[in-house]
Amino acid sequence: MEPVPNLKNVEKTPIQNPKKAGRVTKVRKKKMHLFDYLNYAFLIFITLVTVYPFWYVLVISFSSQEGYYQSLYHIIPNSFSLETYKYALTNEQIFRSLGVSISVTVLGVFVSLVLTAMGAYVLSKQRLKGRKFFFLFMIFTMFFNGGIVPLYILVNSLELRDTILALVLPMAVNTFNLILMMNYFSSLPDSLEEAAKIDGCNDFQILFKIVLPSSKPIVMTIILFYAVFYWNDWFLAMLFISDQDLYPLSLFLRNMIISSQNFMSTGLALQVPEMLKSAVIVISVVPVLLFYPFVQKYFVQGIMLGSVKE
Repeated sequence: MEPVPNLKNVEKTPIQNPKKAGRVTKVRKKKMHLFDYLNYAFLIFITLVTVYPFWYVLVISFSSQEGYYQSLYHIIPNSFSLETYKYALTNEQIFRSLGVSISVTVLGVFVSLVLTAMGAYVLSKQRLKGRKFFFLFMIFTMFFNGGIVPLYILVNSLELRDTILALVLPMAVNTFNLILMMNYFSSLPDSLEEAAKIDGCNDFQILFKIVLPSSKPIVMTIILFYAVFYWNDWFLAMLFISDQDLYPLSLFLRNMIISSQNFMSTGLALQVPEMLKSAVIVISVVPVLLFYPFVQKYFVQGIMLGSVKE
């Protein structure tokens, strides 16, 4: 048997204070230098410069006519009125243009997403014959196009003028979005497609039932890109739409601003007040602001995974 150690000769270890043992060590703060202060000041200045135009429009939209003329910069609201919003939301032309913009955005996003996904899925396959030629031809369209006159002749010959399709089909596929989605599809494992083929799925079933549900980040990112484009586009409507009942909200707002500027240049009374223009701008921005939070969490992931191909 081993001898029992003499407890008197054992060194007593001091018991740590439980309060000190459980205390988290404080992290030393990084010392600020002159460059850090200048950097923060510059970023704050850029933020204020960026936010001020939006704040300016928002303040004017809720101002009365008397409050609008009381201030020059409208940093602090001088009055509060909902008359411009009441007029804007009850005006038949504005309400009709809002409905046209919603219809064009929903239809355009659906058509563009389907066409872009189909093209990206095909070009993501290395086994595709002539893949390099099709890819270079697609890149060529990013830098060169036929111009406005051939586009107008094409749309007119197809009898698409004064229709919603004239606002959707000419720009249905964006090359940059197609490249992002193609690179994302290329990063997916081949085992997904192989397993689907073993189960008897064809290419369309693989794309819409396997690939797209597995590519939610890039799909939501592309939806955001196309939605913002169709919602803000006014140029195609100016070219192909002559019926005022089919004016989207962006074209209606543009015509409103130009008409007010023409009245100012001729010295006549301003028929479109600044409050109404600001209210229409706020109304046109609100749908995008409400839609963005739902896709924001996928935005960065979709861009990073779709922009780099290892």
